[in-house]
Amino acid sequence: MTTKTAAKCYRFEGIDFIPENRLLRWHDNQQTLLTDDESRFLASLCYLAGEVVSTESIYRYTFTYPNAYEESGDHQYDLNILLLSLSKKLLRNGKMAIPIYIIPSYGFRVSLPNTTAVRRETPALKSTSPWPIINNKKQKKPSHQAINIKYTIITTVVIISFILLVGWWIMTTQ
Repeated sequence: MTTKTAAKCYRFEGIDFIPENRLLRWHDNQQTLLTDDESRFLASLCYLAGEVVSTESIYRYTFTYPNAYEESGDHQYDLNILLLSLSKKLLRNGKMAIPIYIIPSYGFRVSLPNTTAVRRETPALKSTSPWPIINNKKQKKPSHQAINIKYTIITTVVIISFILLVGWWIMTTQ
């Protein structure tokens, strides 16, 4: 009996990032292994892709969750050093495979991946295991969030106006 686990993959142009394996898989079949910290940092940026994330938020999101394999949780991480080592590994032919944009005095931004895929893995190695695309159409849409906020604001204004109108009516009829 074999156990199957789901492995997540962020696909960008020319590269796949597999956080669970700490692996950058280039489309020419070369692989680059990341350190634990680099993988956690890049996984956080990919998970929050498309958003501008403050330095404090990405630090908390990446490093305050406990790592089951660490002996102590009192480590201090320098995001600049981590970003520098990660950038060196992402550089190919003078171009960043996964561009990490630095927003001065605020934080970071990574563009949305082309797709996010999940595949079922078994411990035994197989010669071919394609990555099916599962949520090509489920990318984050900021306009959808803005529409929801507009409806919330409009509903709140209507309710407050209605309460004020009823209060005014009660005050004038007495």
